[in-house]
Amino acid sequence: MEQITLKLENFTGPLSLLYHLIEKSKIDIYDIPIAEVTRQYMAVIDDAKSRNMDIMSEFLVMAATLIEIKSRMLLPKNENSEEEKPDPREELVKRLIEYRKYVSFAEKLKERESYGFTVLYKKPDPLIEEIRKNENNKKFLNGITFDDLEKALEDVYKRNENKIDHMRSGFKKVERDQFTIEEKVQYLKDLLYVTPKVIFADIFRNDTLRSEIAVTFLALLELIKNGYVLITQKKIFGDIIIVKNNGSDVNEA
Repeated sequence: MEQITLKLENFTGPLSLLYHLIEKSKIDIYDIPIAEVTRQYMAVIDDAKSRNMDIMSEFLVMAATLIEIKSRMLLPKNENSEEEKPDPREELVKRLIEYRKYVSFAEKLKERESYGFTVLYKKPDPLIEEIRKNENNKKFLNGITFDDLEKALEDVYKRNENKIDHMRSGFKKVERDQFTIEEKVQYLKDLLYVTPKVIFADIFRNDTLRSEIAVTFLALLELIKNGYVLITQKKIFGDIIIVKNNGSDVNEA
């Protein structure tokens, strides 16, 4: 087994050091050669510059545990006993497997953190905050919260994602690059002129792009702000229904 030079300060605790020795030496965690691992473990402790006993005591307890396991393994087996005694390493192996799970999870979190630094987020649209804070808009929402609208939008995203043929979507196709709120406002007005009452999810096709869904949603908020539509919901978690508001003086511009 190769010689390993390590510093005690690099480890958060005895299990961290022991796990690193096992991984570095490519040892089968289910069949640990206790004598060799103990030798390497003690070598790291002996080379430690810090002699702070508050820190060293934890590592020494593990060293004592390793020596105890080795001594139990050296005890002669009773050939006359039919009962098979458990492997002295069993408890240590369980602790190391549990520790490995935490290490793996920590690495995934670190990867997500690194990825997060590469992602740029668009600032919330001012229209969204205006709808949230403007008390006058609540009369057009009929008790429906902005969170209800956001959930309905998320449901549309999920529905369209499930409808995507991922095999065919890999092929190149011509797509429209940009949609404007003004265009979608007019689209919704035209739709409500033909059908004065429409379910929110039904205003989107199954192949509608995410960008188009987002712009259409903002257009709907614009119509809510102007009092052009009323939003209703017959039951909790039910469909969001958009109704043309014929009873108010609205801005048709």
